[in-house]
Amino acid sequence: MDIVEAEVIIIGGGIAGLIAAEYLSMSKNVIVITKSEIEHSNSYLAQGGISAVIDLNDKWQEHYMDTLQAGQFHNDPEMTEFLVKEGNKVIDSLSSWGVPFDRNCKGQFLLGKEGGHLRNRIVHAGGDQTGKKIMETLIGRVSGKVRVETGQYAVDLLAANGNCYGVYCKDDDGRITLYKSTHTILAGGGYAGIFSATSNAYGSDGSAVCMAYRAGAELADLEFVQFHPTLLKSEKISGLITEAVRGEGGVLVDSNGSPIMEEVHPLKDLAPRDIVSRRIFEKIHYQRTSVFLDIKGISNFKKKFPGVTALCENAGISLDAGFIPVTPGAHFTMGGIKTDLFGRTSLGGLYAVGECANTGVHGANRLASNSLLEGAVFAKQTAQYILSVKHERIPPFSFSFMQESYSAGSSSNDALLEITDIQEIMDKYAGICREEEGLKKAEYKLQLENFNPALLEQPIAAIKRLNMQTMAWLTVTSCLKRKESRGSHYRKDFPFALKEWEQKKIIRSVLRDESFTTKEATAGILN
Repeated sequence: MDIVEAEVIIIGGGIAGLIAAEYLSMSKNVIVITKSEIEHSNSYLAQGGISAVIDLNDKWQEHYMDTLQAGQFHNDPEMTEFLVKEGNKVIDSLSSWGVPFDRNCKGQFLLGKEGGHLRNRIVHAGGDQTGKKIMETLIGRVSGKVRVETGQYAVDLLAANGNCYGVYCKDDDGRITLYKSTHTILAGGGYAGIFSATSNAYGSDGSAVCMAYRAGAELADLEFVQFHPTLLKSEKISGLITEAVRGEGGVLVDSNGSPIMEEVHPLKDLAPRDIVSRRIFEKIHYQRTSVFLDIKGISNFKKKFPGVTALCENAGISLDAGFIPVTPGAHFTMGGIKTDLFGRTSLGGLYAVGECANTGVHGANRLASNSLLEGAVFAKQTAQYILSVKHERIPPFSFSFMQESYSAGSSSNDALLEITDIQEIMDKYAGICREEEGLKKAEYKLQLENFNPALLEQPIAAIKRLNMQTMAWLTVTSCLKRKESRGSHYRKDFPFALKEWEQKKIIRSVLRDESFTTKEATAGILN
């Protein structure tokens, strides 16, 4: 086993991991660890933009309320307030670093509108290639300043006595490396890959969350899985149709060309994602009709959405008729490793940022284009906290004890399900619509009570299966515990938790008084 030491280890090379690396590289020895090439992240593929209060007619209170409404008021109010107030600072920083955000002829940001937003406040780059443009800039900035280790699958955290000391990794050739550090940052993404239909192209097996779970870190809100309404539906679901298409005037219609969102929600096609996803799900599975995105009303579509255009062309779908076939798919996971304002978890020396973290800002359902914002905001917070810590050193621990713990147990992986079986169980029992009977069946099928592997001896393929089955079981058990319908967690056997009049009461209290505090505005109603 090789041993490598650094002051900070970052597991994951998406927007959150690289922004943390950028700030930390000023004065720390940093190593970024990725499963594959640095470009292979879901951040790189993000079509949507970053939400930020930039327009002079917009207010942070309005962005705050849109976020709470989408999250069904399950959000942490103070963390959410901090998030939306930081939006314009994020855009300014990324712009100064060289991200080419879209602007008009006067140099002003072009602000788009997406589901759940009452105002145009989405900043894009390259039309629908925001993630790609941001990641190219960040990769260029950290290159040469931090060490990047690719092709390393993070297997387990080195943890004892309530502290984290680093991470064990394994490459495709089976070589094991222990990366020891004072500060370990998990930025390994979410767990939408436990479902068969997902917009996530890379990873998303929940490995970061599972490592934290096995080490004893606190997790939260795992039942909240956001299903994006519009994945491209072809012979094989092959990509995501950004919500910005509906923001530009795209309309969801059935096989007869009739709009499907007219009587469902006041925002119609731009309603929060959980509402739109359930409507499309009902149309496809209960009414047996296909659903399409009617783009005939969008001028210069191919110029505005080059990524979507290429996606359709690669799938053999012509845009000449003006219809794109769509279906919902798992997109973003609101739950994860519980963190505070500085990314700290319940384990000393362990931090989490990005989708694997549960900061509380998304509540029960993430507002469109708040994900890149969250990754950027809290990665900076975490980095600045670590930079503020003085006279640090790795506390002593019994390394021989840790080695012994990995030589124990059986190396058999016969108890593991195949990935397709895990996904089938999740699709059937824990997808867009859930109920107790099905969830209990899933819990039984996914249990791993008698599985005690010598984890580092397992091949990477088996470790991935273990992570996915563990993550699926954790999600299902969380679904069973929440006996209400809220946001993305829809229980057919339980009603919605928050009455409409309660939501309106909060909205009025916020928008009436610009000097409100989140504690006063939400007292007694949130959570």
